[in-house]
Amino acid sequence: AEGGSNEGPAQDLEPSEGDPLSATANHNLPGAGINKFALAEFLASGGVEFTGSDREYGFVRGQQLSKEQPYFEVTIVVDREDGIGIGLCGNKVMSGAMPGWPAYPSIGYHSDDGGLFQGRNYGMPFGPPCHAGDRMGCGVLFSAGGVAETVVFTKNRELIGWVPLPASGMLFPVVASAAPAVANLDLKAELPSFPPACWVKTGTAEAIAFSNLALAVASAKDGDIVTANGGVHAFNKGLAVTRSITICGVEGKELAAEPELRGGEDFVIDSKGIKVRLKGLSIKSFGGDKSAGWEELGGAGGVCARQGSITIESCKISSQNGTGVVSTLLCQLHASHTNVGPCGRHGIVFFAQGKGGIFAPGEGSVETSRNDRGVQLLDGVTVRDCEEVGVAVNQSKGSLTITGCSVEACKDGLVVHPAKVTLQSSSFVGCRRNAIKVLSWRSEGLACEVQCKECTIKDCPMGLRAEGGGGVAKIGWDNSNTIQECITSFACEEGGVIDQHTEPSGEESEYSEYSESSGG
Repeated sequence: AEGGSNEGPAQDLEPSEGDPLSATANHNLPGAGINKFALAEFLASGGVEFTGSDREYGFVRGQQLSKEQPYFEVTIVVDREDGIGIGLCGNKVMSGAMPGWPAYPSIGYHSDDGGLFQGRNYGMPFGPPCHAGDRMGCGVLFSAGGVAETVVFTKNRELIGWVPLPASGMLFPVVASAAPAVANLDLKAELPSFPPACWVKTGTAEAIAFSNLALAVASAKDGDIVTANGGVHAFNKGLAVTRSITICGVEGKELAAEPELRGGEDFVIDSKGIKVRLKGLSIKSFGGDKSAGWEELGGAGGVCARQGSITIESCKISSQNGTGVVSTLLCQLHASHTNVGPCGRHGIVFFAQGKGGIFAPGEGSVETSRNDRGVQLLDGVTVRDCEEVGVAVNQSKGSLTITGCSVEACKDGLVVHPAKVTLQSSSFVGCRRNAIKVLSWRSEGLACEVQCKECTIKDCPMGLRAEGGGGVAKIGWDNSNTIQECITSFACEEGGVIDQHTEPSGEESEYSEYSESSGG
């Protein structure tokens, strides 16, 4: 359930002195184990009826979880349209707000939409919705030394996913809803058995288990392999990688689900000066700001890389409000057999100058020269359903090779300003504006050139557009390429050039070069 401005009274309420719950929380009366509540009544059956009206949410809070009792469950008896929320909070809890809303420090999983809420009025897609008859579970995983590390959520005792514990004192069970919701609470439920979130493997040594991916990545050393188990690995602020490691999903097991890495803000992988490999992962960002530029905080989403080398293999990457993959031209990026999209902004962006915002906060800025020679390769990558540009290359003398790729259903397919791009055996289908666009505005002395071989453009308003205005803007498009079902095939402006040279067969094409503003 999403929060709003009408969250009701934000009051920290205690049971009345005359209530038996204030005397002891360990007897067999209804509500045993509850040490704080508001707008809730305890039924003889042992259930809790939430009595708040409309969005006036009541709550019950249980005794602090421990290594001996790390888990609790809630069975929904009477459902409510905007849901029941369960989760964890600290010493402070308030009526009028669901777990995870910003009214008080907490984390919550909501039954109506399966969203994970942590300090926001909007949730991140996390698990399935829950209804009457379902059991929602929440627990804490402790280290061998008794340190609380990870929050887990379940539905009908099946694991949904792992979340790093937001704060060390956030260990109190909390359940909230409003009328007519009724739920049965089991604050002594047994923690289900499930495999660790991930393992870290060093050489031939035995793999070490970790309760969440953030802990594993922070502990991994150069050359280690971090293997994530199937399920949702959720992060509130992203994940920073600072060593040369591989992060991958479990292979060779038919029952192994694809690990899903989900971030509530820009999902960050910082590969500064190192080699990072991502394989077999689903990476989803649900935060971001559609109004931000790709170099600003909120402009990126799934994967962000500033320097070093990053290899992305067989992954799925999306960003609800931002850009799927962002890489500076200092970074050597090789993406293969990967799907990018849907994205609220762009699919993949390569750019030469970074302001630090999309990377780890406080890291400072990365100023790259326009003489940088970063080499990028997209091989067998599909980019689809992006609200803006599928692949954008901005301000660099580095080179990008795109082979066997497909860009579908984006506003613009490929935009280059300026750089050198080689396109081989790739397709652009259903773009809403331009399939391929090169422009050299304010780029004196920098070449902007795209060379195409065996490529296909289909069902786009504009096939090829070259716009000068400062430097060279050129598209090479020989007779190995095809354009189908486009309103306009070619357009050139301000000195832009579309070169339709043929292969050396002695035959001449109908048009050898477009250099004027024209269409065809």
